Amino acid sequence: MGIQYVPQHRLPVLVINVIMINDMIKKIVPLFLLVSLVACNQVEFEPMDVSGLLGEKIDSTYSIARLKKVFITNESLFSANKISYAALDSATKSRIDTTITDIVINGIVTSTDVEGNVYKYLTIQEEMPGGQAIKLSVDVSGLSAMFPLGQRVSVVCNDLYIGQYAQSVQMGVFYMNSERNRIEPGRMPKLMARKHIIPYGMPDPSAIRPDTMTIAQIRTSGHEMINKLVVIKNAFFTGNGSSSQKRPVRLTDAELIFAPSTNGIGYPQSREIQDGTGSVFVSTSEYAKFATKPIPTSNHRGHITAIVGWYNDRDLSPVASSIYHQLTIRSLNDLGKGFEAYRQSLN
Repeated sequence: MGIQYVPQHRLPVLVINVIMINDMIKKIVPLFLLVSLVACNQVEFEPMDVSGLLGEKIDSTYSIARLKKVFITNESLFSANKISYAALDSATKSRIDTTITDIVINGIVTSTDVEGNVYKYLTIQEEMPGGQAIKLSVDVSGLSAMFPLGQRVSVVCNDLYIGQYAQSVQMGVFYMNSERNRIEPGRMPKLMARKHIIPYGMPDPSAIRPDTMTIAQIRTSGHEMINKLVVIKNAFFTGNGSSSQKRPVRLTDAELIFAPSTNGIGYPQSREIQDGTGSVFVSTSEYAKFATKPIPTSNHRGHITAIVGWYNDRDLSPVASSIYHQLTIRSLNDLGKGFEAYRQSLN
């Protein structure tokens, strides 16, 4: 047989195939070596303690009650004082331990803004018998992403401001309300909040222990109960709202929801509850996710969990005509035992 003739036009195809095979070998060999190395190494590791990813607890040097007593020296309706040992007058310094200059409190976060009825603030509550709570004003939306419900925090209070907004104590920054010509504790910026509010450990909502109280007990309590989380048993909605004089007034059928629109004004809507010992208003923002949900009818009775607030918009006298309590529910889940059928009816 003679020499077989290979047409010249096939040669480029053969050359291209050889090049492609060569490239594939170059890619497969390193990958094979990498897999071999991984196979020879340990692939099981000790689980990481995720709590270590957060900050560490700073021991308290003050209780919330002592913080209020030492640094709130202005009893006006609207005020703010700097939290600093150096800022104290000599008379106050003589009454406290002069070796303690770091001002630190601890607590667990009892608020959540997930449902929109809490806006740009945290409430933290001390985990001790008789422990108090305080509001931290922070200029951040979606604050629960940073400090979720049940998160324990240390708060370094030095250089923050503590004061009263309508005699309701809160902590933040110095703010001069030029429109109303008054000083108020304002919202701290995000970076400042991260510096002063240090989370530690993992969030544990089950660790929150609200106080069980009657409405009568809440109404007769003082500053020590403000911003605390409470549970009221055998409570029900009466179908009343609030008049401009903060007195109950019957709602129309169209108003029997948590918070009708205010056309952008934004004031909270009040809905009366009773428990057989007295009555108090539950306040809801029109921006809450449950604002347009119907309030439970009076045949639904059970446990209502809420943050205690109060407000004084008239004078300094602690009388019923000027100071009134208002409760904040964080979500409809705060309508607990006894309200199961109501919650199911919303689904």
